[in-house]
Amino acid sequence: MAELTAYEAGWRKVCGDLDNHPRIKILYAFQGELDTDFTDATASWAALVGEQEIKAPAALEQCDLRSRELGRQWKGEGPYLNGEFYLTHIARASSPGQGEWIESWEGKELFRSSELRIIDEHPVTGTGHYAALRLRPCAGEPEIWWVAEPRYGAWKMDVGYREYLEMLQLTKGAFDWQFLFTRAPLGNAEFERVCDRIENMLDALPVLFPGLDYEQLKERFSARLQDGCS
Repeated sequence: MAELTAYEAGWRKVCGDLDNHPRIKILYAFQGELDTDFTDATASWAALVGEQEIKAPAALEQCDLRSRELGRQWKGEGPYLNGEFYLTHIARASSPGQGEWIESWEGKELFRSSELRIIDEHPVTGTGHYAALRLRPCAGEPEIWWVAEPRYGAWKMDVGYREYLEMLQLTKGAFDWQFLFTRAPLGNAEFERVCDRIENMLDALPVLFPGLDYEQLKERFSARLQDGCS
């Protein structure tokens, strides 16, 4: 049996902290075995992109997660305090669809959904929202897109793959945290429920996990409400 790397052990701890918390209820858990079909992060990336010349995300080897699937759906105390994440091996990340179009809310950019590979989603809750790598040949490091259609649109995030996973560990997948790293107009009325979830997350998580630092997320939320940009 393959041994966990330090990074993989860190993810097991994230899951264990949720599983064992007296004030959190786990509604569904995915705890897949390690996928050892690929020798390292480089091989995993090559399997994902095939013959396309697409640059790998920065420091991919530092966030190589070999789990076939890993995720939790959870609920905290009080309204709007719940979350879900679902990760798969990056080599097996799938496209949301081949014949669909993605339209960016900001700038109205239009591109085919076949450019995207899902890295995180909500299969149990069924929101239809997902985070994805955008694969474009000769376009530099892949972008991360947060797709929250039809209500909240599609947004390019201002984090890379490794940073996305770091923030996911910190937020535990609390719903709508991704909007903090987009240019979505959180001060607008249409995003009121999104803001409620983010605010509840930032109130509750520092109490539930006092060893973690949420100050930067609080500062980012305040800035996003004031001027609409990070």
